[in-house]
Amino acid sequence: MPFSVMISSSCAWPSAIAGAVRAMQEAQIMQASRYSMSVSPSLERIARMPGAARIEDFGHASFSLPFCDPLGEYRWNDRPDDLPRGVESLWIYGGVGRTLSRQTLTGHWKTCLAVFRRFGADGRVEEVSLRLLGPVTQPVSQDTPHGLEIIAARLFPEYAIPLLGLRPSEISDTNPDWPIHLTLAGDHLRRLAESGAAAEAIAEALLRLISRQIETIAPAASGMFAALQAIREHNGQMEINALTDFADMSGRTLRRVSTDRIGLSPKAYARYVRHQRLVQTMMRYETPDWAGLAYDFGFSDQAHMARDVKAMSGLTPAALHRQRTGV
Repeated sequence: MPFSVMISSSCAWPSAIAGAVRAMQEAQIMQASRYSMSVSPSLERIARMPGAARIEDFGHASFSLPFCDPLGEYRWNDRPDDLPRGVESLWIYGGVGRTLSRQTLTGHWKTCLAVFRRFGADGRVEEVSLRLLGPVTQPVSQDTPHGLEIIAARLFPEYAIPLLGLRPSEISDTNPDWPIHLTLAGDHLRRLAESGAAAEAIAEALLRLISRQIETIAPAASGMFAALQAIREHNGQMEINALTDFADMSGRTLRRVSTDRIGLSPKAYARYVRHQRLVQTMMRYETPDWAGLAYDFGFSDQAHMARDVKAMSGLTPAALHRQRTGV
């Protein structure tokens, strides 16, 4: 699966774009939910425009990282058509000469295959490691060392066992080395990173590695897979009774299978999904409508949403938004 990547260096959040977003919000008052990504895709596209990158097609299948956070520290692609089966998103963080803001890792139930590179003051690669980034169950605030770069592919949790030989629960809140079978398969990837190759080239190689491994060992989709996908498609807002239709199994069986396969019940997984989608959505707005977001994401009220965000991140919604956007 060939990929090519080119990313623009500018990820600023122009005030003109923020104004355009507000204007469209006012024009779409008739929408029952102004901030839901599923309800207002055109609004989301405009909100993402500041992160749009120039994409070059070099004559074969193209892969791009067209989105970035308002601070311009992360670049990512989460479009399913661009990614191998089993991969939710690909992202790049930091890089040579970069000093990054203090970050709070908030709760999620995802595992990443990551390449860590540390650059010296002269811009040369000093250290490379292949690491797993496990799910986060306890929020942690951390500083990123100067010159650190992370290139990572985020996996859907149901693919952790077939690809890694590990349940997400076995590596939660840890960053262990890759399993030995992937370390051996990733030898070329390590040498590419050590050579000083561009992050985009390493991202391409990482996706090719995952694609080969997934096609070889990933199991066919099951009822449990369908239930987890439905949770994601509905931003974590699905009743367990409705999930049994997707899974074609009883609620008790679904809970047992889900806990065995990914280490969480569907209800607990849905809570993580809802939190992450809420965080991603709030970052798209200079001044979020917190009451509107609480309604959109199925909370009983704004206070309920604030308590959940605090439990997942250790921060209030406003403080988390300020940290992630600088606004």
